[in-house]
Amino acid sequence: MPLVYRLATVSHRSRTFVALEVNGTLYDLAAAYEAFKAARGRRDFFKARHNYSMIDILEEWELFDGVLDDVAAFVAAKDTKSAPFAYSVDEVEFLPPMLYPDKVLNAGSNFYDHSKEMGAAPPDPEKQEPYFFYKGSKETLIGHGDKIRLTPRSDYTDWEAEIAVVIGRTAKNVNRKDAFDYVAGYTCYNDVSARDRMRRWNETFDYDWFSNKGNDTFGPIGPYILPRKFMPDLSDVMIKCFHNGDMVQSFSTSNIIFDIPRLIETASSVTTLSPGDVIACGTGAGAGMAHGIKVGWNEMEKVFEHMYAGKARLLKAGDTIAVEIDGIGRLENKVFPAAN
Repeated sequence: MPLVYRLATVSHRSRTFVALEVNGTLYDLAAAYEAFKAARGRRDFFKARHNYSMIDILEEWELFDGVLDDVAAFVAAKDTKSAPFAYSVDEVEFLPPMLYPDKVLNAGSNFYDHSKEMGAAPPDPEKQEPYFFYKGSKETLIGHGDKIRLTPRSDYTDWEAEIAVVIGRTAKNVNRKDAFDYVAGYTCYNDVSARDRMRRWNETFDYDWFSNKGNDTFGPIGPYILPRKFMPDLSDVMIKCFHNGDMVQSFSTSNIIFDIPRLIETASSVTTLSPGDVIACGTGAGAGMAHGIKVGWNEMEKVFEHMYAGKARLLKAGDTIAVEIDGIGRLENKVFPAAN
């Protein structure tokens, strides 16, 4: 197994670049690659330019995936922590790993325990397909450390800790048995949700996913992408969420309804997935809306009544919310009032 590394997109003194994280140090990937090349006498087999973005890397993931192992081993073996292309995590600003995905697909109601806590109908993966909704990209996705801005359109804003898949190859009509071949890696994701915008009462449509999920800054993601080869087994990955330091979610991927291959198979049957696209896999139990109440299947109205009675635990200005996934990292954001 090669040395474990992670990828990020960061900004330092207004310069944005892809960083390679090895043993807690961030390396400007382009500069580290040039140093590796010079030390090894390697010829350049990348594109003629070196200011590649994360999307560029993912578009040629099969090529980069191999050389990244060599660059990671090089910076780990040499005394490179004081090199001009090395940074501590405190020196940089983390941006969304991809600037920006073509598509951000979110799997709804995809963990048994979350479906039940919300009083939803019991899902049947043998008879049903995964349910997806789109989330915005450029204005919605924010990086680790960036501000979640509340919206004046909602008084009940919630969290949902999730693991997200980053696509590494163009995918259309993928068979689930081949699905992982199209995955570059995994990242942390927070599906921030305006719960009181979820339902439309006595209107043509019962649900409003756009107003519920699509607000600016409601898609924290990152800070890292962990390449797929470093997490080959997703059967029991722990996902946690911390609200003001209190652990409010702790669930396992073992409780997922539609697994990642099924999600990719279904999504790619509808739309072509492009390198850099994100599929967020859904959340487990512990959403703030259902805090303090126990309900059964098909009792969603009780959860709404509980929330509107002021008994839920929800996001307020000044809060801190964090998503933590074993092996991938920690995504933390502060909550700010709605912008004027």
